[in-house]
Amino acid sequence: MSTLINAISAPTQYINVNGTNYAYRRFGKPSDIPLVGFQHFTGTLDNWDPIILDGLAQEREILIFDNAGVGNSTGETPDNVADMAHDAADFLKALGITKIDVLGFSLGGFIAQYLADKYADLIRKIIIIGAAPQGVKVLERFPELIYKAMQKDPAERFLYIFFTATEASRAKGKETLQRLFTRTEDRDRETVQESVLAQMTAITRWGSDPVTIDLKTIQHPILIVQGSKDEMMDSDNSYQLFKALPNALLNYYPDSAHGSFYQYPEVFVNQANYFLNY
Repeated sequence: MSTLINAISAPTQYINVNGTNYAYRRFGKPSDIPLVGFQHFTGTLDNWDPIILDGLAQEREILIFDNAGVGNSTGETPDNVADMAHDAADFLKALGITKIDVLGFSLGGFIAQYLADKYADLIRKIIIIGAAPQGVKVLERFPELIYKAMQKDPAERFLYIFFTATEASRAKGKETLQRLFTRTEDRDRETVQESVLAQMTAITRWGSDPVTIDLKTIQHPILIVQGSKDEMMDSDNSYQLFKALPNALLNYYPDSAHGSFYQYPEVFVNQANYFLNY
């Protein structure tokens, strides 16, 4: 009997594209259109919640990867979202993938917007979690918030960034943190300092550089998920995305912060699978 391949047991694979060795994992129900995950600031393959990935994998193939310079991938991390998206498109092309659904979390949600605008034919549907449109001034505060988080020990840092200060939210955060360390073998390296700084620059530039994307022209079906108290991205920015995108749905999760789908994994999986299957 074959062993079930899931988020915990899926082997890390590698492919060299334009001199960069990309680390990735593929698993789940075989499907013509994989769901591709684009991670948050500093996030690696092991920062995806396995209960969420496995719930989604029951309905479709899952593909997660480390973009250039992140985790186990080699290369130099771009300091702007556009180049991150171009690198991702080259990676997908090298794998022979011509159509995807997108799961973009935080910084990954920025990349999702850029791909939808510049690589429209590559994408069928998009899920954006805890993100913001181009040109929002709140992103100018991002380095300050990260600096405050870095003064805390790793567990408290995680809770500070992704959960609210309530006892209920923090309890869910501690459960999430345990799940993120369920995988004990073949784990990713932590993202190195040079890549952290490049990603931070990319995030602040998303808020300060000239706006190049007209969200009203993006026709893809999009599910937006947001926490009610997201200090990192400002929860209201998801409403701004919703108003600008012509074919979007918006869900706010109560008493939750930047890691809203971490806090409500079963709810999120049900909503995401319904959206992608509909």
